Amino acid sequence: MDFLENKPEQRPEEISQEVRDLMSMLKARALSGIITSFRSPRVLFGMTPLNRITNILDANLEEGERRVLIITDDFTEKFSSQISNAFSKVNIESKVWSGVKPEGPFDTIDEAVKICEDFKPKVFVAIGGGSVIDTTKGLMIKYEKPETNLFTVSPLTPLGLRKKIKYFIAIPTTSGTGSEVTLASMLTDIYRDPPKKFIVSHPELIPDYAVLITDFVQDMPPFLTMATGLDALAHATGAYVSVWGTPFADAMNIYAIKEIIKYLPRAYKYGAKDLEARSHMQIAALMAGLGFIHSRVGFDHALGHSLGKVLNVHHGLCVGMFLPYTIAFQAKISERWKDLCPLFEIDSKDKDNNELFIEFLQSVKDFIHSLDGPVCVKEIKNPVISEEDYNKNLDLLVNYAETDPVALMSPRYIDSEIIKRIYEYAWDGRTIDF
Repeated sequence: MDFLENKPEQRPEEISQEVRDLMSMLKARALSGIITSFRSPRVLFGMTPLNRITNILDANLEEGERRVLIITDDFTEKFSSQISNAFSKVNIESKVWSGVKPEGPFDTIDEAVKICEDFKPKVFVAIGGGSVIDTTKGLMIKYEKPETNLFTVSPLTPLGLRKKIKYFIAIPTTSGTGSEVTLASMLTDIYRDPPKKFIVSHPELIPDYAVLITDFVQDMPPFLTMATGLDALAHATGAYVSVWGTPFADAMNIYAIKEIIKYLPRAYKYGAKDLEARSHMQIAALMAGLGFIHSRVGFDHALGHSLGKVLNVHHGLCVGMFLPYTIAFQAKISERWKDLCPLFEIDSKDKDNNELFIEFLQSVKDFIHSLDGPVCVKEIKNPVISEEDYNKNLDLLVNYAETDPVALMSPRYIDSEIIKRIYEYAWDGRTIDF
């Protein structure tokens, strides 16, 4: 069934009550005990990751299985020849589909399904940022299980993937989303006006291999370096300051924050001239991805998803900007933020909680500003948002944020009025005091 032919009743306008009830249960700290496994792709990095993944496929694909679909957008298509050339040396046929669009609009998935039906690949290789990798996740569902409605996928119900596609390989070309290791696919419902981001999450969507090739990220422009890096910082920090952590998630998030603080400014300033910083940011973004999928992503993502789609602002820039508000909002119920003070070189000796928190929050804002990033809406330069436009869209922003699945995971109670107040504070950078 073509996804464009979905009837209105097949596209729920709201999150189902079943999912809402589940998310409400998961707010409880004791329920974190249900996370009793650590899921991760095999991660290949270092000097020869492309040779290693080529050898793995050569050894494990049977004669009738040696077909690879390389999935890119029009920018990352330039990297596909390096992959296809390596595969051709071991008699693996490859085809490139470069039709991915920013933030995964649903209609592109139908186009890709038709390519798959003709080519019948056994391996997906996604080369790109979050849009490419997330689109590939949606494609895997619709190619293998065409009857599945993406709006109703439950992470608790098996999908039965890996029947047509034997391996899913993710090669990120940005250092931020962590999609190369996560179970989440961020797509765009283009049938709303304006379009709305929609999350499909399922353990079977985690790639089998994450391949980090530093050459593929070395030429990221400064803005993209900054925005995707702030996305990674929001992943790790927003997840850590929540009340739900595990030893594995905490370790990943803490180390990711440490690496981002050290290496993102260098990557932003020097770009391709500092491959060490580029390499470390790849690993930091990946670790932040592993950290937040084993805890919970911060409420900054619900706020950012909404602002990004309604007012056309880059995802990483949005969630990075909202990070200080998430930290301040969650600080009313958790003091886990104190663990992060040493990472920002803050001495807690002889300081009360209030004084220490003010200094910590200012350090986070100063770090964002050091990268020319905004910490309030009126500081956003790409695009510039007028106060009139912002206020005109405020109710829509609140609605999209409140119905975002991330909002349901907030460990502190939220409703439309609270969300509206946060957006109002975020216009000119007021610190959350409620």
